[in-house]
Amino acid sequence: MKQLITLLAAGALSGTVAAALPQAPGGLCAERESVYFSCQTSLGRWIALCGTANDKIQYRFGTAGYIELAFPGPDGGRQVFRYAHYFRTGVDRMEVLFRNGGVDYAVFDYSERGRRTAGVRIASDSGREREFKCRGTIRNRLAELEGVLPCDQDSALNLGSCPAPSEQR
Repeated sequence: MKQLITLLAAGALSGTVAAALPQAPGGLCAERESVYFSCQTSLGRWIALCGTANDKIQYRFGTAGYIELAFPGPDGGRQVFRYAHYFRTGVDRMEVLFRNGGVDYAVFDYSERGRRTAGVRIASDSGREREFKCRGTIRNRLAELEGVLPCDQDSALNLGSCPAPSEQR
């Protein structure tokens, strides 16, 4: 377990928050923030993507009493995140991706044939990979970030349909 938390925080010391922010009930986003994604894992930790009125988005992981990882730091903006989405009849897959200190993160929500899987997948440059899956209630408004966040050129979910980088916001 300690190795797993180390992987989550690898290279992210600038994004680590020692104390929790004032939060709305049931998650890590503050009362005045938009909740783009929020769920609790089987380990009792929360996964969240929170947004502010000044176009900032932040990923948070931890408990209500202690946020273990907040990325980017308070001065960061949404430009560090990328968006991927695939949809066809019976299948809907969305991801918000970012990279922090040699670790790739993908906050995901997949639905296929009535089954839903959501959470965060992390992968280090050394090849270590882990998923934290949601249990219970999942709050998802990731679709609102399509067209707001840059399209992920490297994601197979986008099927090569990203606009040219010069056409993206």
